[in-house]
Amino acid sequence: MENPFRYGGIVLGPYFADRQNEMDELKKEIGNISRVFLVSPRRFGKTCLLFNLMESLKLENIPVAYLDLNAHPDIKSLSGNYALQTCKALETNREKLIKVLSGLKNFKPQFSVESDGTKISAELIPTIQEKDALAALLEGMQYAERLAYQTRKKLVVIIDEFSELAKYNGDTLEKALRSEIQKHQNIAYIFSGSEQSDMLAMLRDRKRAFYKLGRIMELGPIDRTCYKNFILKWLKKGKITVSTSSLHRVFELGYDVPYNIQRMCNIMWELAQKDNQVTSAIIEKLPAIIAKQDSPHYELSWRTASTLQRKILIALSKEPDLKPLSKEFALRYQISPPSSIKASLVSLIKKGILYQTLKGNYRFTDCFMPYWIDSMI
Repeated sequence: MENPFRYGGIVLGPYFADRQNEMDELKKEIGNISRVFLVSPRRFGKTCLLFNLMESLKLENIPVAYLDLNAHPDIKSLSGNYALQTCKALETNREKLIKVLSGLKNFKPQFSVESDGTKISAELIPTIQEKDALAALLEGMQYAERLAYQTRKKLVVIIDEFSELAKYNGDTLEKALRSEIQKHQNIAYIFSGSEQSDMLAMLRDRKRAFYKLGRIMELGPIDRTCYKNFILKWLKKGKITVSTSSLHRVFELGYDVPYNIQRMCNIMWELAQKDNQVTSAIIEKLPAIIAKQDSPHYELSWRTASTLQRKILIALSKEPDLKPLSKEFALRYQISPPSSIKASLVSLIKKGILYQTLKGNYRFTDCFMPYWIDSMI
């Protein structure tokens, strides 16, 4: 039987671990033509949730357009894709789509037919300079709203990695987008982002354009009971036995992060093939196995860290709940002054090695890295 525990890409259908409550919440907001800001740390399955939501919406004949800001280096690129994806979502008839795309003023549509002649692909090329790209983006947004009204459809626009908005001259763009979005009566928006601090700053700062524009929905860990049932279902299909208490240990080791759980279960499945049984000994081996697999990645991060940063990382690998800016931390690990510690923490966050929780603690972005550090010292 094929290993059912998948990770590292878009996981769909029966291989996607339970997020039914979140799916239902998002659908409810969509039905009300709301604006939702979906916020989560990386590796919590945010993009997988969105792709499974899109699959479900398509089955219900609800048009949906998806954009990833990481895929667009400038507003000009974004404007073309926004207009294209929204038009394609609202109009699936080939001839009508060609007519619809031809109605955009700031874009030149280009069409090509597949070699078998059964499919036609389209591309929208902005015909303006980069300095006028914002006007083109707003035209596409206005056009989508008008088309949704004319076709009597509710359109869902999902913009992923929304915290990347700052790279496009954030202030000006934020104000323009808010001004346009708040006029829309036929388009529901889901804005998602993995940079929690950036997203929350955008939404909670009274001076920012997106302040109170919509609901903030924080994506947390999957409910353990639901996740446990998901894992047990697949193990049962594979005729593999495991105790419930052993599975609880998997959640503890993976800090309830879906990516971590999926990856450990993937390895757990392979190790259990010999005796068709998952033992406590197997589970305790999982983090060290992953740390060894990812050793080249950790070595690269380690080489870019200063001596002080390495000391901080070693300390946090031993005592994750100790606050690095406390006197106790400085005394115990002979690190000073506090200003240097603070600067090192900021640098480690920028490098993506650490992140700061909403409670102010510092955690490894990759929970398996401490196991690699422990094996090195």
